[in-house]
Amino acid sequence: MQDERDAAEFDEASYTVDFAAHCDGTPTTEPITSHRRAAESMMHTLNHFLTFFAAHGYWRSRTLWGVAFALGHPMTAGRSMLEVARDLGCTKQAISKVATNYLNETGLPPSAALKTEQAKNTYKKTNGNRNTQPAN
Repeated sequence: MQDERDAAEFDEASYTVDFAAHCDGTPTTEPITSHRRAAESMMHTLNHFLTFFAAHGYWRSRTLWGVAFALGHPMTAGRSMLEVARDLGCTKQAISKVATNYLNETGLPPSAALKTEQAKNTYKKTNGNRNTQPAN
């Protein structure tokens, strides 16, 4: 059985920020930890997974495109969700729902192609009930 380690023993706990370097413009590099390497390797694997399925006939899958947008896969570069949805014959919301569900299940942060939580909340406030009529 493996002994539990104290959090201070992990590589991630040994890094301290050089605040003066941020102020004077001196470039700093964050140490590459085993956790960071594993995360980058997993993202690399997921990108290959998506590329493989797209190349083998699954490129018309809403699920594939939803996960691709969630991860910021290179196949989404230069394409909007609306454009992809039109190609697939579905709505942008259908692809967005897959992306959101995937991110919620995995706990990953959204890619730059997706709206921020703040933007989503603003949209809900301003456009959420525009088709409903007030009751008299």
